[in-house]
Amino acid sequence: MQKKAIMQVDIHMKLKAMLWDMPETQRIKIASEILSNPVETFRNDDQIFIKALNSLKWYELTRLVGKQNLLTLLTDTTIQKLFPVQRRTYYKNARRLLSKYTVPASR
Repeated sequence: MQKKAIMQVDIHMKLKAMLWDMPETQRIKIASEILSNPVETFRNDDQIFIKALNSLKWYELTRLVGKQNLLTLLTDTTIQKLFPVQRRTYYKNARRLLSKYTVPASR
């Protein structure tokens, strides 16, 4: 349990750092929204999701949103907005692997 609390603090700090270019009150609000409902927050704000893809590590993203949700969020449009090109390639490959190894809930 303590490890989970430490990860929450760590991810919260990373989210606030990721949102460095926003006013502090907005930064705190968005970081809290991401922690409480990351899938909905990322779905509603593509730019925030792109910042997360550029800032967070793979395991942090998968823990935050889950593999199935990450597969849904990683659209061609979103991947095309990533920079540099190597990051686009990384997430194209990640999406391909997720789609291959993630079984839909309907099965």
